[in-house]
Amino acid sequence: MNWDKEIQQLIKLNHDVRVGTSPKENERAISMYNRALEQIANDNHDVAMIALERLTREFPLFSQATHLYGLCLGRQQNWKAAEDMLQKALLSDLSAEEYQAVETAMLVAREGKIRARESGKAKRKKEKMLSEVKANLARGGILERADHSRKADKMRMATAREREEVLQQIRAQEQGGLPQGLELDTGQSFNRKVQIISLIVIVAAVIFLVFYFWIRPGIIRQRETSKRLDWIVREMEKRATAEPDVSDLLTEYRSRFSQK
Repeated sequence: MNWDKEIQQLIKLNHDVRVGTSPKENERAISMYNRALEQIANDNHDVAMIALERLTREFPLFSQATHLYGLCLGRQQNWKAAEDMLQKALLSDLSAEEYQAVETAMLVAREGKIRARESGKAKRKKEKMLSEVKANLARGGILERADHSRKADKMRMATAREREEVLQQIRAQEQGGLPQGLELDTGQSFNRKVQIISLIVIVAAVIFLVFYFWIRPGIIRQRETSKRLDWIVREMEKRATAEPDVSDLLTEYRSRFSQK
């Protein structure tokens, strides 16, 4: 579904539309709804969603506002919240055409929620497999496979006898020669070093990938969101004196999100 296209199809409301409130409150609600549509048209979705959240909370019977807010949530891929909001709109007094449009959007949001849930499960499964691989690599530097026998599928630590043989080899080498038939095994030491180096490279690669694909995009998005919010607040402060609705939104925003 093209959420932007669905939103653009919604039109401003006349003040004779009733939302179940007093005439004064009804006029204020319609004005806020129409202003939200204008903000969306000007690509100020954040400001519009603040107003729509307030509208749907103060005027639960305002079906048009509930529908628009649900579409905005769907546009943000906030599937669970979008589905709940659109389902709430279905309980309002809608025409047959409006009901069909809201129901279609709700089903798309529900499908998005299911896909996101399955994607999360697959991601957790991959992370679990990666953890198991890293654990096996870590154990590979300390444990060794037993010789092909009835216990070939089990791991064992180097025995005391093997350690003693290595010590004998080292002592013999220090004395200037090895006993007949006894050779110092340097291949095992080399393999151990290769395993350790490989493990370090893999861990470093995993850390880099985690930072680059997961942590870094989040930092960038957070910075962009902060810049946009700063710009929105500045614009609201400029218009607050001349536009009562913007002043109300600014007061609401400060009361809810002011820094402690």
